[in-house]
Amino acid sequence: MLFNSYIFIFLFLPASIIGFYGINFFRMYRIANLFLIGMSLWFYGYFHPSYVGIICASIAVNFLIAKKMDRGRAAQKLWIKRLLLTAGICMNIAVIFYFKYYDFFIENMNSLFHKSFEMKHIMLPLGISFFTFQQISYLADAYRGETGDYGFDEYALFVSFFPQLVAGPIVLHSEVIPQFRRQENRHIIVQNFAKGFYVFALGLFKKVLIADTFGKAVTFGYENIETLSSMEALLVSVSYTFQLYFDFSGYCDMAGGIGYLFNIELPQNFNSPYKAASITEFWERWHMSLTRFLKTYIYIPLGGNRKGKIRTYINIMIVYLVSGIWHGANWTFVFWGVLHGIFSCLNRMFQKTWGKLGKLQDGL
Repeated sequence: MLFNSYIFIFLFLPASIIGFYGINFFRMYRIANLFLIGMSLWFYGYFHPSYVGIICASIAVNFLIAKKMDRGRAAQKLWIKRLLLTAGICMNIAVIFYFKYYDFFIENMNSLFHKSFEMKHIMLPLGISFFTFQQISYLADAYRGETGDYGFDEYALFVSFFPQLVAGPIVLHSEVIPQFRRQENRHIIVQNFAKGFYVFALGLFKKVLIADTFGKAVTFGYENIETLSSMEALLVSVSYTFQLYFDFSGYCDMAGGIGYLFNIELPQNFNSPYKAASITEFWERWHMSLTRFLKTYIYIPLGGNRKGKIRTYINIMIVYLVSGIWHGANWTFVFWGVLHGIFSCLNRMFQKTWGKLGKLQDGL
C-alpha cells in the first residue's frame, strides 16, 4: 500500500487513527498495540498477502533469540550469547540472501562457470532489507544487555509499525518502544496531530507534484533512449536526479508525519543532502538511519578508526561495499558502493587540506 494512494489516505489511515485512539480511550493498551500490529500487517500484505507470513516468522524467531540472550544477562555464559547472536545474524542475512540475491548469485555462477543452474525468480518481499537490519540491531543490543523487558506485542510493533516498515527509517528499540509506553501518547495531542498532517501533506506534495512530474520526463527518456539528443539526455539525467531526491524526501516527510499522528517521533532520515560539501557529509544527510546503522553495527565493531590508517580505510571500504550490496542485487550497486568508499577514503585522507578551502556559504 502506498502512502499516496486513495485507499491509504481515505480508508487505511483514518481507520488506523480512529481504532488506535478509540481502543486506548478504554485503557486497553495491549489491545491497542495488537490492533496497530494488525493494521501494519494489512498495510504490508496489501499487494501480496504472502509477505505477511515472512515478516511474522522473522519477528517471532528474532524475538525468541533476543529473549534467550536477555535471560540471565551477566550470568549467561558468554559463549552461548555469542553463539545465539551469530546464529541470529546469519539467519537474517540468509533470509535477505535468499529473497534478494539468490537469482543474482545463480546468474553469475552460470556466467562464470558456464553452467545452467535454474533461477527461481523469487518475489522480493517489500522492505525486507529494512526490517531485517532493524532486527539485527536489536539482536546486537540484546547481546550487550541493552534491551528492556519488552513484551512480544511491543517488539512486534517496533518492527512492523507501518510508517517506517517499507522504506525506513531504520529505527532503534530505544527510540520508539518507550514512546509507545507513555500513557500520554495514547491520546490525541493536538500539537502533534497538526504537525503530523502538515508534514504528511508536505511530503505528499513533494512526491505527487514534484517527483512524479520529473518521473514522467524520465520515463519518456528511457522509452526513447536511442533517439535522444545530447541536450535531451542531459535533461533526463537531471530529471532523474530530482525525481530520486524528491521521491525519497517526500517519503521521509510522509513517514515522519504519520508517526506524529500517533505521537511517535521517528528519527530524521533526510536533511538536504544535495547541500553537502563532501561525500562524508552527504551520507550524514541522505538515508541518515542507514548511515547510523552501518557506523554503529559494522564500522565500529570492525575497529572504526582505532586501529591505524590502513585498517580505517579497509573498514570504510567494507561499510560502503555492504551499503552498495544492500541497495540492490546488481554489479552496478557493487561498483557504486566501491566508488563511494573510495571517495570517502579520499575525503578522509585530504580532510585537512580540503577544510582550508572553505565553503561557498562562508562567503555569502
